[in-house]
Amino acid sequence: MRPATAGVLAGLGSAGAELLGGVELPVVPSTSATSDPSGSRERELGVGASSQEGAPVVTALGEPVYGRVAGNEIQGAVVPGFNKDHQQLVFLQIGDVDRARAWLRWLAPRISTMNEVLDFRRAFRAARLRLGVRDPGLAAEGSRVPELTATWTSVAFSCKGIALLAGDAEARRFGDESFGQGLAARSTYLGDPTGPAHPGHRDHWVVGGPHNEADVLVTVAADAVDDLEAAVEAVVSTAEEHGLTIVLSQRGDNLPGDLAGHEHFGFKDGISQPGIRGARSTVPGDEITPRCLSGDDPHAALFGKPGQPLVWPGQFLLGEPRQDPQDPTVAAPAATAFPEWARLGSYVVVRRLAQDVVGFWDWMGSAAEALGVDPVAFASALVGRWPSGAPVMRSPHHDDPALAGDDFASNHFLFQDDTRPSSLVPIEGYAGDTHPAAAADVLARVCPHAAHIRKVNPRDSATDFGAPADTLTRLMLRRGIPYGPALVGVADPPPELVEAERGLLFVACMSSIEDQFEFVSRRWANSVDQPNAGGVDPVIGQVDRAGVRGREVVWPGADGDVALRLESDFVTPTGGGYFFAPPISALDGILAGG
Repeated sequence: MRPATAGVLAGLGSAGAELLGGVELPVVPSTSATSDPSGSRERELGVGASSQEGAPVVTALGEPVYGRVAGNEIQGAVVPGFNKDHQQLVFLQIGDVDRARAWLRWLAPRISTMNEVLDFRRAFRAARLRLGVRDPGLAAEGSRVPELTATWTSVAFSCKGIALLAGDAEARRFGDESFGQGLAARSTYLGDPTGPAHPGHRDHWVVGGPHNEADVLVTVAADAVDDLEAAVEAVVSTAEEHGLTIVLSQRGDNLPGDLAGHEHFGFKDGISQPGIRGARSTVPGDEITPRCLSGDDPHAALFGKPGQPLVWPGQFLLGEPRQDPQDPTVAAPAATAFPEWARLGSYVVVRRLAQDVVGFWDWMGSAAEALGVDPVAFASALVGRWPSGAPVMRSPHHDDPALAGDDFASNHFLFQDDTRPSSLVPIEGYAGDTHPAAAADVLARVCPHAAHIRKVNPRDSATDFGAPADTLTRLMLRRGIPYGPALVGVADPPPELVEAERGLLFVACMSSIEDQFEFVSRRWANSVDQPNAGGVDPVIGQVDRAGVRGREVVWPGADGDVALRLESDFVTPTGGGYFFAPPISALDGILAGG
């Protein structure tokens, strides 16, 4: 470790955001799908069902309504997603099929639904903004507020797992070829190491390699460690009683203190999640993704909050209206290449990614020194955000914790055009977006073309596939969490801490593995000149030429572009898998032999 790196790592421990406080969100109508005791016909209908007039139930904007039935079919890990501080990913292999089916019947009523998770997340977010704290469920002396504390569970299956449980014919009905082949078979296509001696080669993976692929993935997420451990113990012990084998049980935890929400390199993660079109009823305010723009804002039909694009649910749920690559306000026809029982399910990509924190900051420091720039500013430009999460597009010269903590401003920027102010619905206690606006950066002098956030989400930039609207068809719902002990924020770390393994449990949900995850990884992150010229993504990009792993990024220097060489990987794949999270009724239905 370079001496300067130690100082940078220690300083990153205070890179937290200044959270909003005293903000009162508009009250969600009491007629939401789970709170309406009348069980009205409107809320009984699932998406795709018809009203009394025969037309599908939709909102005023034409978005699908997910009534009580549909909301209890969709796994909450997919929509709206688990966001707990502690999670355990349990990878299992099936032994005796009949006993595994019996275990599924035990597991099915324990799976968290969209309705359950959405209700909790609405209450949690409102309390967080009102109190100005990251975790409003944490009470005095470490105890927790019961109504703001929960434990959730989800389950997903590999293609092989579905074949074992439902039969080969059902597994072949899934049209996603990547899912059918599995992650190990697609590894080199993604740019993973081809040299058998490389630690990232699939033969060395701790799960998901050619000889240790998982059939089932169970994810347990909780606010409290004790609750997590109890739920995991119940899942694991019952699975083993039914003949399933644990391939890997991997714990993930949010980083401590001001690093909450950050990944191990020290940067705030998961900020630019897309919004999901759709609602639980036709009552205004009952949308899955809150709508914060006022009706007179010209972008009200495009964004949930400033900078959060609304995406049609068929990009994440099978059988639902998909994104039109030309017009984001119009739904494209739903996909059909899947068995009917899988409708409302989602493909789940899992990657266990080891992070070389020292290598990352050593390289950033040495390259910055050669260029005569500050190492944290240099690294932030190549990520696209400062450690706090503030975007460099809105704060080019320094970190801005207040901007990072502003839910309505931290993601509000474009690349090609000046970012204009948004008009919001009345939000009590919110003073408005008073931060400097982002100016157009067509030549990528502020946020380089190779910057991570610009490679994986070029926003308003045209790409090799055409208009910016096509980019919305590539977005995924990212659900990852760090694993291993934090090194950032630690002064004078002992050698055993420096050498400890740490990384990211990358989890993402989508309706096409090939067109979303693999497209973004292979065609954009790994490319020198796509979606725009400027080099490979310096954070997650991979280039493998007959085992040679070097790659280049382009830095927009004051005297012209400078090509910088990276000889080693900062992120190394160590496991994972391609899975499918089915609708909950399939767990004690076709997958359980019903």
